[in-house]
Amino acid sequence: MTLRLAVAALACAVSPAVLAQPAEVDVLDGIDSVYSTSLRQVAERWVPLRSGAAGQAHDTEPGRDEGSLAVTCVSTPGADRYVGMVQRQRIHAALAAVENVLDDVDHFKDLFPGTISVHVLPGSLRTVAGASPASRFDTAWVQRAPVFFLPEIRYEMSHLVEKTAARAVYRYKLRRGDRLIASDGLVVLEAIDAGTTQFTEYDFFNGHWGLLTTWLVWHESLKAAVQSDLAIRIKAEHPGWNDERISSEAKRETATESERLARCFAERQPLRP
Repeated sequence: MTLRLAVAALACAVSPAVLAQPAEVDVLDGIDSVYSTSLRQVAERWVPLRSGAAGQAHDTEPGRDEGSLAVTCVSTPGADRYVGMVQRQRIHAALAAVENVLDDVDHFKDLFPGTISVHVLPGSLRTVAGASPASRFDTAWVQRAPVFFLPEIRYEMSHLVEKTAARAVYRYKLRRGDRLIASDGLVVLEAIDAGTTQFTEYDFFNGHWGLLTTWLVWHESLKAAVQSDLAIRIKAEHPGWNDERISSEAKRETATESERLARCFAERQPLRP
């Protein structure tokens, strides 16, 4: 069952008494990192796209048009191989169409390069009350290492999804892992109009990378992140395309970004509050 269908089924099954129970909706279960509190604050202080300050909150890279993917690399003081990035793009599809892509956990392995398998952990899906009802769930992942001689990476993530008519917020955090030791992320989808959605993602992760150089860790991570975000956009904009065509197009577009990703790595900067 996909997450989208499961959330709908759960919403019908949960009793008012359960929904009335108090809960800290904005706190994710899992392993805290140097970015856990910062990302929660980013979500809490989010400036809505339609406000007068939206342009400043959602600016893109100089020279990049609004339809392309903008990527900013974020450095972590004292941890060169701690990967961090902020990605923004406008998707020419309705908010609901983009939500459908992010809710379909069963197809994440077709969107995220190197992913062997991913699924919602049985019994983890639940609804909690708050300013707006939210859904929590946990996922289990198996991914290929960035180089062939390293073993597969296995880990679990904790997720929190909150939705309104004009915005959807997806937060995630490492629950447990083997070589992945920290992971925090935030995706915000905002309706610009009936057929356009603003996509913003913050992603931070660290791990036991062995003898891999800092450049290789960053290069492979950036390449995979760009390809997955492009795949999300392509799938939302072309719902009739099959997974093979979506993946092929995302790989083709990513292949043209090597120079820009190298520049992003060279110009990485600390996270701005």
